[in-house]
Amino acid sequence: MNRDEIIEVVKPVIENRDCFLWGLEILRGKKRPTIRIYIETDEGANIEDCENISKDLNYELALEDSFMEDYILEVSTPGIDRKIFYIDQLEGLLGENFKVKLRQAQDNIKNFEGCISDYNKDTFTIDCKNGSFLIKFSDIEMCRVNPNFKDIVRMGENYGR
Repeated sequence: MNRDEIIEVVKPVIENRDCFLWGLEILRGKKRPTIRIYIETDEGANIEDCENISKDLNYELALEDSFMEDYILEVSTPGIDRKIFYIDQLEGLLGENFKVKLRQAQDNIKNFEGCISDYNKDTFTIDCKNGSFLIKFSDIEMCRVNPNFKDIVRMGENYGR
């Protein structure tokens, strides 16, 4: 099964538990692959959501004839330093600090750190110390929220509100 086929199987299972698929990664291990699934809800997914969906997915994936036999399944929330899988996930995160790594250097720069100030269906603008850069989402290798942990500790449970 490829990534899209796995998404086709797992997405309805996740949605059946009132969650949505944030992202999916397939990591090739030496002996067996790891399927890492990130789930979220509008209120924030919790450990029980992850546990229930993990159980449901183990059952559902076992029923799939075309599915790889031996794998490791991980289900978690995207976390505070969430990886961005789709450009529309930037909604609600404008102004947050991000780390971005490109597949190929742009303006002789491959790694960016700064605030994302704008996005559309194909590109986003990241404001860094050395200027603003327009980046095609299709050119990124990795885009992840880069939270300031000092602010998180200082603000405690009020962080992000």
